Amino acid sequence: MKKFLKFSLGLLIASSLFVSCSDDDNEMPSLSVNQGVTLENGATVTITPEELNVVDTDTEDIEIVYTVTTATENGVLAHADELETAIESFTQADVAASKIVYVHNGSQTLTDEFSFSVTDGDNLLTGTFNISIGEKQISYFYVLNEGSSNGAITMINRNDEVTNNYFSTANGGVALGQYPQSMAMNEDYAFVVVTTGNGSGYVEVANKSDFTHYKTIEGFSYPREITLVGDKAYVSNGKGQDASYAKENNEIYVIDLKTMTKTGQISVGAGPEKMVVSNGKLYVSNSGGWSNDDNTVTVIDTETDQVLETITIKSCPKDMVVDVNGDVWVYCSGKPDYSNYPDVTYTDSGISVITESTSTVTSYDLTNLSTNGIKNIAINKAKDVVYFMSDAVYAMSITATELPTTKFIDATFYGIDVNPVNDNLWVCVADYAITEGEVHVYSSDAEKLKEFTVGYMPNSTTFSY
Repeated sequence: MKKFLKFSLGLLIASSLFVSCSDDDNEMPSLSVNQGVTLENGATVTITPEELNVVDTDTEDIEIVYTVTTATENGVLAHADELETAIESFTQADVAASKIVYVHNGSQTLTDEFSFSVTDGDNLLTGTFNISIGEKQISYFYVLNEGSSNGAITMINRNDEVTNNYFSTANGGVALGQYPQSMAMNEDYAFVVVTTGNGSGYVEVANKSDFTHYKTIEGFSYPREITLVGDKAYVSNGKGQDASYAKENNEIYVIDLKTMTKTGQISVGAGPEKMVVSNGKLYVSNSGGWSNDDNTVTVIDTETDQVLETITIKSCPKDMVVDVNGDVWVYCSGKPDYSNYPDVTYTDSGISVITESTSTVTSYDLTNLSTNGIKNIAINKAKDVVYFMSDAVYAMSITATELPTTKFIDATFYGIDVNPVNDNLWVCVADYAITEGEVHVYSSDAEKLKEFTVGYMPNSTTFSY
């Protein structure tokens, strides 16, 4: 005779079990445990009998065989000795010996599963094993320090252990170079833009795993920022200081990341700084360079590398973020007046919001500007709250119709970034080029959580998974 049983396995186990038992086997196998597993994004977890276990009193574990009927999608179910090869079957003995593992592929996914059938040779069970994946965690925080004569990188790990001069240490004492300005990372490499005082800037390419030197990309006059788009990188390039502080249009260089070589250049406005990408378009902030009197954003098609349009905004745009709608928020520090130095005043400073779909501009005036950094705007994980600096740090919802008046943090800093996982703010304290700087960490509720001593003139933090 045939006997059929159906089980509900609880909240985490959205599966039904079919059980078939022949007259030749007097004992029915039992799926006694099917709890699923939880692991961190990109991690590997071992499946043990505490998570998956079939009990059959008259069958050895080696004879209880699982067959994978629907494979995992966001990782690999594998044998511990071959982590890259997906398995199609395994035994309860393999599970008991901690030989079955799940390897998450690092994608931004929160769940996975595999369906299975399991038999003792006579009877059959079916089910689904659920996998819960935690959010991808930041493993390393890299602080870029401009320095006085030579810049440096500070590495902070998730245990809050600080390693200053990280690049130099990894490369036998070789310095990073003068005045590094910006940094970006992909899966394999770290890219650091270094602006020298003699008009011969470069991009230092280091192996991401240990920051050892990989290549130097040269041929820039005054490189400022870098943005990665697929197999390409864009580097904004200006002109160094001269006696006349003359305004001069400059360019964006295109780098092929497969060959690490410059493959083209795109003419833009004067003194290009920060770049962001929204809906296949590269937005370039043209600050005016040493003249500080440009007020445009150049928009470039990232497929063709052709200029689509030039948009007029507030004066001296230097920093940008993209919100959840794809709209571009541009921080414009304004045209400075040094006639009463050291008292400096700014005109036409503000935040301009470019609607991506229409290229229309909404601008807000900034007053009481006192920050001296160029990295003055950041956005939260959900991309619906913008943080910016003027005489303090402010937090602004993207749906607001006017600038906030309540100070989020009653201080200004040399740079501001947001941890993309937990929304903590990382702000750079840089008083003098000959004094060690600091990085302070605040929660999204403006509570100061910790601080670190780093190199001279820290300007930004890059977060690495």
